[in-house]
Amino acid sequence: MKSFFPIISLSLALAATARAQTNVPVDPPPTDEITHLEKLVVTGSPLARAPDEISSPTSVVARATLTQRLRPTLGETLAGLPGVDSTYFGPGASRPIIRGLGGDRIRVLTGGVGTIDASVISPDHAVSLDPLLIDRVEIVRGPASLLYGGGAIGGVVNIIDGRIPETLPVAPVIGRFEVRGNSSADERAGAGVLTGAAGKFAWRLDGFRRQTDDVKIPGIGPTPALAQEMIANGETVSKGTLINSATKTSGGSAGLNYLGEAGHFGISYNGFDSLYGTVAEQEVTIKLRQRRWDLHGEWLKPVGLLRAAKFNFGHADYQHDELEGAALGTRFTNQGYEGRLELLHEKLGAFEGALGFQSTRSDFAAIGEEAFLPPTVTQGNAVFLYEEAASGPVTWQFGARAERQTITPEAGSGFDRRSHSLATFTGGAVWKLNADYALAVSLSANERAPNAQELFADGPHVGTGSYEVGDAALGTEKSVGIDVSLRKRKGFVTGELSLFVNQFNGYIFEQDTGVLDPDAGLPVFAYVQRDAKLYGGEVELTFHLHESKTMNADLRFFADTVRATNTTDGAPLPRITPVRFGAAFDWRTGPWSFNAELRHVANQRRIAPIETATAGYELLSLGASWRFDLGQSKGEIFVRGSNLLNQTARVHASFLKDLAPLPGRDVSLVVRFSF
Repeated sequence: MKSFFPIISLSLALAATARAQTNVPVDPPPTDEITHLEKLVVTGSPLARAPDEISSPTSVVARATLTQRLRPTLGETLAGLPGVDSTYFGPGASRPIIRGLGGDRIRVLTGGVGTIDASVISPDHAVSLDPLLIDRVEIVRGPASLLYGGGAIGGVVNIIDGRIPETLPVAPVIGRFEVRGNSSADERAGAGVLTGAAGKFAWRLDGFRRQTDDVKIPGIGPTPALAQEMIANGETVSKGTLINSATKTSGGSAGLNYLGEAGHFGISYNGFDSLYGTVAEQEVTIKLRQRRWDLHGEWLKPVGLLRAAKFNFGHADYQHDELEGAALGTRFTNQGYEGRLELLHEKLGAFEGALGFQSTRSDFAAIGEEAFLPPTVTQGNAVFLYEEAASGPVTWQFGARAERQTITPEAGSGFDRRSHSLATFTGGAVWKLNADYALAVSLSANERAPNAQELFADGPHVGTGSYEVGDAALGTEKSVGIDVSLRKRKGFVTGELSLFVNQFNGYIFEQDTGVLDPDAGLPVFAYVQRDAKLYGGEVELTFHLHESKTMNADLRFFADTVRATNTTDGAPLPRITPVRFGAAFDWRTGPWSFNAELRHVANQRRIAPIETATAGYELLSLGASWRFDLGQSKGEIFVRGSNLLNQTARVHASFLKDLAPLPGRDVSLVVRFSF
């Protein structure tokens, strides 16, 4: 029960505010009453809705917030948001974890379709995008598998990058440029975006480049026990600097969109390249390359029962090489596509919604002496239905999805083709209790098929320093989840409290066997299937201390927790995020803004067999910015200090937590211009 204390204590503040506003008569609000509403989101529903109108907990991270949070990887940029953690595999690679779930249980989308890379295969594989060019991020916590695939049991992270501009710019050409750097890794980074119009065509060009040295860390990198083992094996121990953590990343895109009266159609081409150290192996680097085409279109002119239609399609050619010194160890390739079509219908009585189709294909191969996975082709096709119906203060939301997934290993691999028919059912409701409060409840029953790695892996993976073993007999993973949220969007206190429970039948995870492979000399990690239960919650409250035309001052409190148990064996699941809570102060006046945040991450002693405990820590950050005009351009200078207490902070959810702590004390500087 101690793990719930921060959430319970903060939720009492929200409840007390609700009781006070319900029971005490007040004068009518003034005409300039402050109302706090997010922008419409597109991820949680085919119908664009505000976050408080969607039954699943949904967050929007705008560009201004991203500027403050920006890190070289997507996982680290979003880590610390309610319910969100990171797989942290050093500065070169990390992926979001939501409510203790990662891998392909979290769908990372760009422009509404998958990233089509190899990031779900292993934590040392980077997501094929850079946060420098992100406009905003939409995060759906909890099951979102109805719209995006049977695997999205943990949630969805949708990257909005604007590479296909959906509106004509206000001037013939507009743009923004920024440079940034930091002290912890001697970062040198720059990015630029140009958007223009030619008649009914909108175009966009963007590009970025980022380079960092090995990142500075407080003290010694590995834990004392691991350091002794490394010294005994003749390995170099990181001290003051995390060995093999340097990165070099660049990319760019070109997009064009025709915007007519009845809709629009656009196309973009994107390139992404990265070279980064894996940290787990001091002589191993990864060279990553992706080239990608995207199509997006919407038909907005009603025809009969068809109110609108929209589609997204992405096709990518991905490759990354794991280099052992200058020699090629293993090459991973993935050629694939993902497309989705949504047909929105006119209102039928109280019902409005959409019928959708989705198709995916991934032709994946690992080539080399240490290829631990046979070449496979994974193909999936699905149809889904989503409907809403309003009844007084309650909006009902429900749907169903039928999906067929087939994984075909290469002939002669010794493995048989696996096919799974999957079904997903969801139901939820948003009840507007009054003008200020809303209560949301969602229920879901999901099925997820094992992926190729979980089924067929068998061999050393040099990037992670482990020997991975799959199980071709793994069955369908089934889960039932419930999510309850109390939301307040107006008044002196705003925020959201969410509680969730996920019950799994046949949960698949990678377990440390405690055995060393005799030939490779690497620890053996095996994919196993057990029943499991995960439950917890998040809370975020904002006290609007002062809000006027000249000055704003907000005080925020936040906390999250997740408890995960292998109920078959009665043991905790591995790599589960510990309790986290903290507070932040935001102050803005004229062109100046200031931010201070203190975040506490508790120790994690509730650990799986063979897993080691992780000490807690505090992260203190301070930030300030100044906005100014320079002729017809607008500028901003932003300075931020992170981990100012210079604490050794280890991410318990990371495979490298005993080897690679987070960066030490860091000062970053950003200069941005827009016109």
